[in-house]
Amino acid sequence: MKLPSAVLFLPVLSLACIATCSAQQTAMLANAPLPTVASDAQPEEAFSSSAMGGVYPVRAPQAEEKKPGLHILDWSMLGAAATLRALDYTSTEKALTEPQYYHEAELPNGLVKNKPAFAAFEAGTVAVNYEAYRFLVRHNRRSLARAAQFVYVGAMTFQIAHNYQTLGQTPPVQ
Repeated sequence: MKLPSAVLFLPVLSLACIATCSAQQTAMLANAPLPTVASDAQPEEAFSSSAMGGVYPVRAPQAEEKKPGLHILDWSMLGAAATLRALDYTSTEKALTEPQYYHEAELPNGLVKNKPAFAAFEAGTVAVNYEAYRFLVRHNRRSLARAAQFVYVGAMTFQIAHNYQTLGQTPPVQ
C-alpha cells in the first residue's frame, strides 16, 4: 500500500513549525525589557500609578463556584421514575377491575383499594424520590444519586412490565 505524500509531509511540517515557534519565543524573551523595580518610597495611595512604578500586581483569576444543579440526564431519570409511578398506578387500577386474575403482592389491599390514598402514595413516592435525588446532588454525591436512580428505574421497569404482562393472561386452573 502506497501512502500519499501529504501523510508523510504533515508530520515533518508540524515539527518544523514547532521548532521555529520555540526559537522565536526564546529570541523574544531574550530581547524583552526587564521590569522596572519600584522605589522604596511609598506614596499615600497604595495602588496609584506612581506607587507601582510601572509594575502591576498579577492577581490569580478567581474560579466561579458552580452551584450543583440538575442536568438533562438527571431530569430525564426523574421523569422516567415519575412516568413509571404513573404506569404502576394505572396497572394496579386495571388489575383491581379483574381481581380473580391478579393479586397485589407488595402493597396492602386496604391502600390499593382506596383510590385517593393510593394516588397520594404514588405522588408522595415521586416527591420523596425527587427530594432524595436533590439532597444527594446538593451534597456532591451526583454519581451515587444517578446509580441509585438507575437501579430504581430498572426495578420499577421490571415490575411494571410484569404487571402489564400478567394482566393479559388468565391464571392456570388449579
